[in-house]
Amino acid sequence: MFEVKVPMTSANVACGFDTLGLALQTHSIFHFELNDKLDFVGFEKEFCNEDNLVYIAFKKTLNFLNKSIDGVKISLIEQAPIARGLGSSATCVVAGIFGAYLLTGTEINKNDILKIATELEGHPDNVAPAIFGNLCASCLVDDEAISVQYNVDERFNFMALIPNFETKTADARKALPKDLPLKDAIFSLSRLGIVLRAFETYDIQTLKKVLADKIHEPYRKNLIHEYDEVRNICENIESYGFFISGSGSTLINILIDETKLELIKEQLKNLKYNWKVLFTKVDKEGTTWKERNV
Repeated sequence: MFEVKVPMTSANVACGFDTLGLALQTHSIFHFELNDKLDFVGFEKEFCNEDNLVYIAFKKTLNFLNKSIDGVKISLIEQAPIARGLGSSATCVVAGIFGAYLLTGTEINKNDILKIATELEGHPDNVAPAIFGNLCASCLVDDEAISVQYNVDERFNFMALIPNFETKTADARKALPKDLPLKDAIFSLSRLGIVLRAFETYDIQTLKKVLADKIHEPYRKNLIHEYDEVRNICENIESYGFFISGSGSTLINILIDETKLELIKEQLKNLKYNWKVLFTKVDKEGTTWKERNV
């Protein structure tokens, strides 16, 4: 039996639309065990079949490796928040791929894993940080996924603000304009390199000035109930960066003083949508695994 631990991720990071992804220290954990049949443990009943995303990734990887397995038992031990813009589907895909490598005794090749995961997800912005950790900048070149990692300073504190409603990715895509003013594209692109450097060097004052976007956030924030109220609470107490995680509905706030966490939590209680606060830091390892006794 192998345990596979995959970090949740936050894509876009404001001005890095469809490009940046950040790995965070909250994980989904799966167990993979050779079995005489296909079996699922810990999943909701509707996902206990061959349409399970972890198993789809597992099976695709076996085909890629030209290997076969008669049966597998896949157990969900812990799961990051689902359908909240924290890369839950990416964690399933990445876990399934690693599970196939491990159960077939194949040497881990993270670049090939990125290739398989990107084919399944359609884009690398969430799967890259899930695999490699840290802050990843990724793109597709002739269908090849290319990703580089930036070493985020460990002192950064991230608050994931998670409401009790979903924002569907399809709706978030529809909210985007078909044409974008050139000045808005320049607004975001001109900030990208500065943001990457600020994360590496803990330049929080510069980050606070430049972490903003005009490509997707002005349109998507309208899909997130109480966005303005949550942002105002954070900025009035402490915020060195505030952005939508993926396509939402989770929002991310960056702060220095951990004691301000409780003040923000208290004020969020006055809102309607039951906002939960998850305090976390950057995950620098990406997906990890270990063998366990059956």
